[in-house]
Amino acid sequence: MGLDRVTDISVIVLGLLYVGLGVAETIRVLTSGDGGLAFWFGSLVGGGTTVLAGQALRRRPRLSAWLVTVGGAAGVLATAWTLLVPVFAVVVIVLAWQRATAP
Repeated sequence: MGLDRVTDISVIVLGLLYVGLGVAETIRVLTSGDGGLAFWFGSLVGGGTTVLAGQALRRRPRLSAWLVTVGGAAGVLATAWTLLVPVFAVVVIVLAWQRATAP
């Protein structure tokens, strides 16, 4: 499997993971009334959507890398308690920039 394929799959997985976690946290916030809807929805669903938009625009490598970076960074704080998801996000960001700067 080539590096571009690994990057594509990783970006999609990160975007869907963020959106899925964002939907789950939004439902939890709405049913429990704990608050923080803007944080959970904005950082996870917004970040995941931005990551997926970066994947959709992969034909424009620099724009794609910036979108993946912004979206990946948006979800890092909300997923910091998992320890693995932020590391995965950093790996995906590095892969996106590696693809963007490849000759």
